[in-house]
Amino acid sequence: MDSTGMMALFLAGSDSLATSALPQAPTVAENSTPRSAAWNTFRGRTASVLHRLAWAVEPKAPGSR
Repeated sequence: MDSTGMMALFLAGSDSLATSALPQAPTVAENSTPRSAAWNTFRGRTASVLHRLAWAVEPKAPGSR
């Protein structure tokens, strides 16, 4: 997996990415229930498997090795 894939997986778990770019924009506090470590591990492994599957079936670019 290349570095962009790792960065995407890292950012997928971040909670503060869906904020507005406007300086005075209101924010909504998210009341989420805490999740267990087992759930987070399952979620991460499932995402990795799905990414690898998608990369395996995508067509090769013309002129690539």
